[in-house]
Amino acid sequence: MDQRRTAASSFHSDGIPPFEETPSPARLEGFSDGVFAIIITLLVLDIRVPREATLHGEPLAAALLKQWPVYVAYVLSFLQVGVVWANHHTMFHHIRRSDHVLLVCNLLLLLCVAVLPFTTALLAEYARAGEAELRLAALIYSAALAGAGIFFSAIWQHALSAGLVDARADPHRLHALGWHWELVPLFYGAAFGLAYVAPYLSVGMYMLLLIYYALPGPFVVRWMRVRRARRAAKT
Repeated sequence: MDQRRTAASSFHSDGIPPFEETPSPARLEGFSDGVFAIIITLLVLDIRVPREATLHGEPLAAALLKQWPVYVAYVLSFLQVGVVWANHHTMFHHIRRSDHVLLVCNLLLLLCVAVLPFTTALLAEYARAGEAELRLAALIYSAALAGAGIFFSAIWQHALSAGLVDARADPHRLHALGWHWELVPLFYGAAFGLAYVAPYLSVGMYMLLLIYYALPGPFVVRWMRVRRARRAAKT
């Protein structure tokens, strides 16, 4: 009897289900996936084929090797976008609703990631330039990634505070993921500061961060989840 009454209360008197005030994030995810796909495709356009007329007797292999900064920047940025997308996918596995603030934060994240084809080309072009030019190129590249880290973390923090996360999710895992993603702006901010002092070390730090955030279920998240669960069990 109670079940039938509950089921009936979920419909209006005319049999139409009630309007869901908080929309699903499905369209947000679909839009984001499309933007990530376009960004990751645009990155390859900076890799150019050496023209035969410009070789002037130089071997093709040598001409290709001269473009090594372009290859390194392409691989680094491709992986950066891929890792952001993978973590974005993991995040929205837990988010079940969206609101206007979430949409704005997500758009700002995409804004920072979408500029990567430009910053990648800039870094590749000035990788062998003077120290001042290389430093500026590295700072611009780092600023875009640092901004992406800030807004990525903001999406998750807002989703938690606004109750947009699935209520059935493991609270210990949510806590661990929160710490995991809160560190993104700090790590990328440190890499930004390092770009001013030693641009190549900054790039090396991005590579280390790529490895960490590319791992499926990083060990820090698993360790924090188990540790917090044990504490809860003791209390």
